[in-house]
Amino acid sequence: MAVHRTLLPRAFRLASLMLCLVNICVGATLTSTAKVDTGRNRVHFIAAKTESAGSVDAANLAFKWNVSDKGLPLLGLPSTHLTAGLDQSLSYPLAQFSFPIFQALNYDDEHARYLLPALSKESRGIHFVEFVPSGTKNTYASVDGANIQLIDNDNMKVVRTSDGTRYIFVRYPDGEFRCASIKDSSGASLSLLYTANGLMLHGVVDSAGRTITFNYASDGITSLTQTWMANSEGLTKTWRVGEQAESPLNSEVKFSHAVVSLFAKSLPSNAIIRSYTTAMAASDKTLARIFGGPNAVAGANGFEPAGLAAAYPFYRGDIIGDDGIERRGHLSYAMHLYGSPDGTGDSSLYVPPGFTQHSAQPSPIDAAVIFYYPRLGNLTDITLAIFHVADFQISNEGDRIRIGSLGGPGGSSASYKHSHIEFYRGNPGLPPLAARPGLRIDPTTIFTVPDGSGK
Repeated sequence: MAVHRTLLPRAFRLASLMLCLVNICVGATLTSTAKVDTGRNRVHFIAAKTESAGSVDAANLAFKWNVSDKGLPLLGLPSTHLTAGLDQSLSYPLAQFSFPIFQALNYDDEHARYLLPALSKESRGIHFVEFVPSGTKNTYASVDGANIQLIDNDNMKVVRTSDGTRYIFVRYPDGEFRCASIKDSSGASLSLLYTANGLMLHGVVDSAGRTITFNYASDGITSLTQTWMANSEGLTKTWRVGEQAESPLNSEVKFSHAVVSLFAKSLPSNAIIRSYTTAMAASDKTLARIFGGPNAVAGANGFEPAGLAAAYPFYRGDIIGDDGIERRGHLSYAMHLYGSPDGTGDSSLYVPPGFTQHSAQPSPIDAAVIFYYPRLGNLTDITLAIFHVADFQISNEGDRIRIGSLGGPGGSSASYKHSHIEFYRGNPGLPPLAARPGLRIDPTTIFTVPDGSGK
């Protein structure tokens, strides 16, 4: 984060001294051999806190999480602008501590322990919750009497407090474990949403659909925007952060109920793929051009098109189960094709030329049609299966073969039409349902994305 990069050079010596004091008080030893560079994160955190200690404490007192009161914004804030240092002070209750939600969970390889940055509710000083092996496999326990447990599921870590609240941390592209969701014992939950590269916390959404968005500039967070419902009205309000010129940002305004927030389709906390990238979008556009009409959209990278109804899941790729086992999702090594971005449009269905065998007619269940290719795109010996084919008829149309239209039996609903497409190794015909996962090929590896298609 930009604010970290600017603070570190000015405060490194002071931060080192503070680290020594913290080590003496709470046992947070800085190591240079950790799997993740924990020292870097902790110096960032302490340096920022040291340079703005007074303002951080003020900011820390100025907010309240309204998790149970659905008629209020998710985060209770003062009516005036917010003090700078929000990314260091904004925290969520964690036993007798508060967890700064912008901070990462660290692992100390030398001492085989996890360290979670926290703020003391009593002193508002820095504290590192230390987790050591408990004797149970993949389970760690806090050593400070807080009765907090950490369960290590490889790419996902679950921190659980004695009241049943769970904080789920997942590994992001830079190797850091950041908090992806918080779930309390009553069932209320917060999902923390990150930018595409996973390096910056973009916002928070709760189980009631209320949202918090952090608006960034080169020097860090410049404002915070919240949306919520009150008296059947949708409301939005923005708070300025730091000393800025007065503007109408603070005004509370109504928003249309027809507008679907992207936050309503947040990633599940156990998703293995954490962001929909530009490269994924380019791949999906290429596949839509190969198999669909001019307005068709495809989802082949574990994500559905963002324009589908908010109630429809956005992410359908690989996940990690509660038992730590990786499981495939509906769009793991498969793709959906829609006729329009919102999923309600019609489209012709096409396949590339070059197949040597094909179905005589769609299957009675799911209206599936298969095509065998000695070579298809970048690969050889491939079977293409298209499910939910309507109006099946093969005809040549230029450099593609039209086979019908999407939305056939098994794939139609009152709200959208689609076809499901899979690719299998070899020439197995239409494999039994149980055999398909072991034969599937990732559709994104078959066709080359043209240069510049992601722009």
